[in-house]
Amino acid sequence: MKIAILAQIREILPLLDLIPAIEEGFVAYSLDRATVPPVGELILDKGEVHIKSGFIAGEDLYVIKIASGFYGNPALGLPSGNGCMLLFKQSTGESAVILLDEGHLTDVRTAVANYLRDCL
Repeated sequence: MKIAILAQIREILPLLDLIPAIEEGFVAYSLDRATVPPVGELILDKGEVHIKSGFIAGEDLYVIKIASGFYGNPALGLPSGNGCMLLFKQSTGESAVILLDEGHLTDVRTAVANYLRDCL
């Protein structure tokens, strides 16, 4: 199993053409090829955690994303958001990759989705 930390993810992202990949994901969702269950949620005393998951039929992997928001963290010198993504093989359920992205990939995906929305 591979583990990628934020610095590695930031280094690789500029080498990828994310717009077509994210666009393909939206198309798969529109064609009912993507399964996206309801969001899981943990409400804690000082923050909240959302657990999201999904897969695209016929692809190699499925993903579980954990994203948190602890809005008092900036007063502690910490970011308010954090998270990671866990990727598993659809064929066997084996762990494939842990992306310790600290919520960065969510921000990037949102930015690309907004760009696509504004261009259409």
